[in-house]
Amino acid sequence: MQLVARLDAMLRDADLRAEELDEIYVSAGPGSFTGLRVGITVARTLAQAAPHLRCVAVPTAQAVAENARDLPWQRLGVVFDSKDDLVYAVQFARRDGRIVPAAEPVVCTVAEFFAATPRPLTLTGEGLGYHDLRGDGVTLLDVSLHLPTPEGVWRVGHRLAAEGQFTEYHHLLPLYTRHPEAVRLWEQRHGPNA
Repeated sequence: MQLVARLDAMLRDADLRAEELDEIYVSAGPGSFTGLRVGITVARTLAQAAPHLRCVAVPTAQAVAENARDLPWQRLGVVFDSKDDLVYAVQFARRDGRIVPAAEPVVCTVAEFFAATPRPLTLTGEGLGYHDLRGDGVTLLDVSLHLPTPEGVWRVGHRLAAEGQFTEYHHLLPLYTRHPEAVRLWEQRHGPNA
């Protein structure tokens, strides 16, 4: 309820009405289960209430990568904790002044990530608080740069919108690093295709 009230206050402060908005950018994950569900639900509800509103699902790793836009780096990795000693990691590069994914996201151990990732490597992301990611040729960014910011979500969302990468509200779903625990337990007991 506080989120909707804050959105309403932000619109009033900007002297805008909901009908005047054209696009909504939402951090789609990975991230906390509850936080993602709440953000996605609010975006979907707004888009249902205002049919002209178009949604952009912003990958959270891309929003976090934006924290490093003004820093010098050759290869950037954003790492999230994926439980069970695994990380969800995405590599980024600079192209035409933009930070773009350089490889598909992976879920793996830290050792597997390091073995597959060239150096020099600059790392950020909340996974640094859970895993030891120090190593030769690795620079760890300050903890203040590990989480997505509203500005980072806006920058990526604005770029994706300019490229026409919208998601219909009924297809707007959270991106999780792995299946929920109940699904994993079911698959362990019954197999992945049961």
